Amino acid sequence: MNVVIPWSEEVFNFTSKHQARPATGELVVGDERWQIGDEAGDAWGVLDVGRGRWPAEIAWNWGGGAGRVGEHVLGLQFGAKWTEGSGYTENGFILDGRLTKLGNELDWHYDWDAPMEPWRIVDPGGQLDVTLHPRYDKHSTLPGRDKGSETHQVFGTFSGRVRTDDGVELEFDGVQGFAEEARQEW
Repeated sequence: MNVVIPWSEEVFNFTSKHQARPATGELVVGDERWQIGDEAGDAWGVLDVGRGRWPAEIAWNWGGGAGRVGEHVLGLQFGAKWTEGSGYTENGFILDGRLTKLGNELDWHYDWDAPMEPWRIVDPGGQLDVTLHPRYDKHSTLPGRDKGSETHQVFGTFSGRVRTDDGVELEFDGVQGFAEEARQEW
């Protein structure tokens, strides 16, 4: 999914989100090796590419995930905060290689101060209602001279349902994924 967010003539961002990319390979750390994908089971990657000129202060949500649901391959992609008011979103999902683009801003329900509690993300148009059940919070802060950044990025499994533009409904549980809120001041 490719999106350009035009905040002004000088301030904009292009983002390209590639969810549900099959991944294979090997992870090597010292003398230890782990197989990824193939005989080791399904593995999925995401490519996030962006270019632009960002505002000096901004917050965003980003979330996604991928996995097999029966005979289907599901990829999830959503964001919030940074696109509000622009008329554009980076929201959608991929079912068996076909993108369903969600033009609505999604409703995110979570607690910044309790990031290990469930994160629920809902499309007001009814095409998506998912909940991430976190098992790990990667909390990071980066202080700056005058400003800085802070992020809660949680990893876990999604459950919920999606409905394509063609009316195909899919309920699922146990899809690996993540969600985050990032607060940036540059």
